[in-house]
Amino acid sequence: MSRSIKYLAEPKQLLLAWQAPDHLGDRQRWAVGVIDIAGPECTFRYVTSDPEFRTLNGRSKDDLIALGFLGYPAFGMQRPIHRSEVLPTLMRRLPPRSRPDFGAFLQLYGLAPDANPSDFALLAYTGAKLPSDGFSIVDPLDRSTAKADLVMEVAGTRHLLAGATLDMAPDYPVSLSPEPDNRFDPAAIRVCFSERCVGYVNRLQAETVGYWLHNRAVTASIYRLNGTVQNPKLFIFMSVRPKTDRIAA
Repeated sequence: MSRSIKYLAEPKQLLLAWQAPDHLGDRQRWAVGVIDIAGPECTFRYVTSDPEFRTLNGRSKDDLIALGFLGYPAFGMQRPIHRSEVLPTLMRRLPPRSRPDFGAFLQLYGLAPDANPSDFALLAYTGAKLPSDGFSIVDPLDRSTAKADLVMEVAGTRHLLAGATLDMAPDYPVSLSPEPDNRFDPAAIRVCFSERCVGYVNRLQAETVGYWLHNRAVTASIYRLNGTVQNPKLFIFMSVRPKTDRIAA
């Protein structure tokens, strides 16, 4: 993990995503809520309109409810919009900044140990995942961004990398390619190592990454590979620059 983030992009909006438990056999990451920031305050709203829900998820909200989705425990679904203590509530998904090993936690996501990102950016860059509830925070990314670095978890590695013996190490390059004929998502972006597809960009970020691939200079490399042989977790380091810039190796 030799690379670190040079250009940190402050997100404008975040999504609350949810994945159903493994035994239900549905691995889609659903966008169930939107987190907006105005000054020091945040608001959270559930995605309730059918057009917005289908745009974000490509499927019906009835499919989500059929999976047993009951909402985020701290934000009752009987209220579609929450304005009180939204950011502090979500920050409890992360270790406190006062922990002695907080710098090591930052490094897992490409941030320098002495970095001091805003709470909103910290949620975006880390994903704020817990092993127990299926929720995560996703930055849908801003296509107008000219320069940014980020560490991104690759989706689909459980099926595409399980049991593989590829010689993958930090800083090895990977390629990002649109897959418009993907029957599940025409905006899909595949991640390839040595010409083998090893996963996909998070579908909630794929549209923006696809735009960047056409309108920016984008490079990507392996950041870390961990997990288990049967459930590998691959993270890539992605740099976005104007096409006129050269991206340092």
